Amino acid sequence: MSTPASLPSRAAVVIVGGGMAGLSCAASLARRGVRDVVLLEAQTLAHAKASSYGETRMFREMYSDPVLCRLAQEANRLWREEENHASQQLRETHGLLFYGESWDEETIEGSIPGARRVMDDQGIPYEALNAEQIAARFPLKPKPGFTGLFEPTAGAVRSDRVVAHWINTARNAGHQLIEHCPVAGLDADGGGVTLESGEHIAAGQLVVACGIWSQLLLAPLGLSPKLEVWPMLWAHYTVDPALADRYPQWFCFQQERGDDGGLYYGFPVLSQTADGRPRIKAGIDWAPQELRVAEPNAMVTEPPARLVELLDTFLFNELEGVQERVETVISPYSMASDVNFVLDRLTPKLSLFAGGSGQAFKFAPLIGDSLARLASSEQPAVDLSCWSHQRAAVRA
Repeated sequence: MSTPASLPSRAAVVIVGGGMAGLSCAASLARRGVRDVVLLEAQTLAHAKASSYGETRMFREMYSDPVLCRLAQEANRLWREEENHASQQLRETHGLLFYGESWDEETIEGSIPGARRVMDDQGIPYEALNAEQIAARFPLKPKPGFTGLFEPTAGAVRSDRVVAHWINTARNAGHQLIEHCPVAGLDADGGGVTLESGEHIAAGQLVVACGIWSQLLLAPLGLSPKLEVWPMLWAHYTVDPALADRYPQWFCFQQERGDDGGLYYGFPVLSQTADGRPRIKAGIDWAPQELRVAEPNAMVTEPPARLVELLDTFLFNELEGVQERVETVISPYSMASDVNFVLDRLTPKLSLFAGGSGQAFKFAPLIGDSLARLASSEQPAVDLSCWSHQRAAVRA
């Protein structure tokens, strides 16, 4: 959908950003009966240069942080409601394997010992596995001494289906989802936006949900949280068809060694190449310090050769049956130093979601519901103080 010939001059709610957070907020507002909503997207909805692009995202309750574990449980409850609204399956439940080295230092994805403690405390089911059991069960090559935790109720969100569902929900409610409509600035009180075309749209409530680009809009108002932009590499690899149904969803924890950050993840076979070959998605979960930037337009957009080499080396050496890398993508992560999100009301009329840190999609129904409540002059249904814009980690 392109920019309409005549833009509205005002709306009850204006949402800036057509990715996961903006679209889930719009869908939640639609279900609350809010019809006068305008969503503005500078490019296309869930486009390839932003964080919401792709077919799959993990969902899990296996967290080292007890607060995030509880919030993940609430998000999964809302995912079940989302699937009822959609009348279709939006997630694939096939389990998640944490495996690798066990040490008591938290990474951006937690740790194996920390996750085990939290799951024990909160009654989350899991299996503990040793290296021999992992190798017997999956086409992985764990090093001697590796340990693992398998969460059977975890799996993958079919993010492409979810995005389509949110778009349909919002449009069916009469929302205007306007693509190719970049915002140049926000009113100081959050009462509206000025477009790059020079037009102004007044807003009863304004939701800023444009990912790494949120900083550019909030900085002139002195409201920008302290975040970094990390370029994160992922790729698709074809695999041996004889092993296609055995690959798990996995996350491998290894300590940093030289320029190898040690954290890798992957999905089972959930799709095929155009010529019918089974493929898996895998990626690295760190960014070298020299590639982390404060300004989104300064982020590298081409996959760095050394990171591609590290990912290839891991996939070809640590998994069985991996054949060929067939697609390579850089996605931006917006990162706070404590690896938590920012979801809060900044002014009486302005609410924000930012700092998705590559983990946000699994919380999408909770994020959308919370933003919709804030835009309806309510409070989120659960305590989200860990995502406050006032916390020390994000105060500029």
